[in-house]
Amino acid sequence: MSLQHATTQPERADALIQPAVAFQALPAISLLDDVVFQADDLYTWDQATVEELQLRLITAAFEHHYTYNAAYRRYCERVGGAPSTFSSIADLARIPLITSTQFKLSTVLSSPPESIVKTCVSSGTQGSISKIYRDETTLCRFLGSVQSSIEQVLMVDDAYCLHLGPSQAEAQDLWFSYVMGATDLVFPTENYVVDGQFRPAALLERLHSVKQRYQHTLLIGAPVMFLHLIDYMVEHDLSVEGCERLMVVTAGGWKRFSGSAISRAEFEARLQTRLRGMQPQHFRDCFNMVELNTLVAECAHRVKHVPPWLHVLILDPQSLQPVAPGQMGLLAFLDPTPTSYPGFILTDDFARLTPAGACACGKHGPGIEIVRRVQKVESRGCALKIDRAYSDQARPNS
Repeated sequence: MSLQHATTQPERADALIQPAVAFQALPAISLLDDVVFQADDLYTWDQATVEELQLRLITAAFEHHYTYNAAYRRYCERVGGAPSTFSSIADLARIPLITSTQFKLSTVLSSPPESIVKTCVSSGTQGSISKIYRDETTLCRFLGSVQSSIEQVLMVDDAYCLHLGPSQAEAQDLWFSYVMGATDLVFPTENYVVDGQFRPAALLERLHSVKQRYQHTLLIGAPVMFLHLIDYMVEHDLSVEGCERLMVVTAGGWKRFSGSAISRAEFEARLQTRLRGMQPQHFRDCFNMVELNTLVAECAHRVKHVPPWLHVLILDPQSLQPVAPGQMGLLAFLDPTPTSYPGFILTDDFARLTPAGACACGKHGPGIEIVRRVQKVESRGCALKIDRAYSDQARPNS
């Protein structure tokens, strides 16, 4: 893979500094878009190529946000991080992170407000709502990551999709529903939350009619919506035969629907009793959060494969230094795809990375294993001091 590409630098207004200051796109925008939208062998690149790519893209992204987000720049100056100081892949761990909590507390914006095409909000399951502002480039790159994940990790190229949620239009700004509805960019998709009401009877009727017409029929939604479907089928003593080619794709978290908590193994067993003949390798889970501009999908061997442009860190919750390979720690992302906000995110999840060698599915690179969410008592630790440091810099005149 060659990393030599021409660059363009269109100008825009940056309201976060002064209206008259020119806005400059990422220098490596052509390379990044080539990777996200056009590369068809993302998960076969060797580690040296991936590290070279990440160093270039993430360094360029950091310089972009340092320049055009005044609050983030002052935060970096306070905690010690500046452009032109990253010369190796290990140096990327020194990029100042923003906690997911910060997006609940203040506006984080690196683009002119008039360039924002979508305000994305979290579901608020933890008691407060995050707001992420996406410009056209940021949103298009996310949708590109959805398409590449479907084609190269889920390995589905002929399918009909039944979505246990609303259309993108009805979802409006609610990010999770918007993400799950994005399959209509790739496959024929029908949505079974209409006017705020889940319609399991109509879904099952349609499943009977389409499950043999395509290589795969996809049922996509949050685990809690599948639990509603199972409850409906149990209540009416229903089952569907001949589900060998059916694929269930979940996302949205397994620990967040209090009162309905269920292990993945039990969840799959309950589905198999109602969707007869379904194969274990056709259960897939994806990871995303409103602050992350990349979808991380799971292969048939239950590995959530990290796309090569996304750099993942596992950090000690007290020191915020990288832990030893294979150890559990706080999950952080360095995502170069957003231009409207810094994609350098410290999450509320404990996780570990699987080895970067070849997976049994044939893909290379590390995988993410999500272990659990940070508990309230843990959230009082040193890691969330970042919020205070950032907030001290994010004043109305920023």
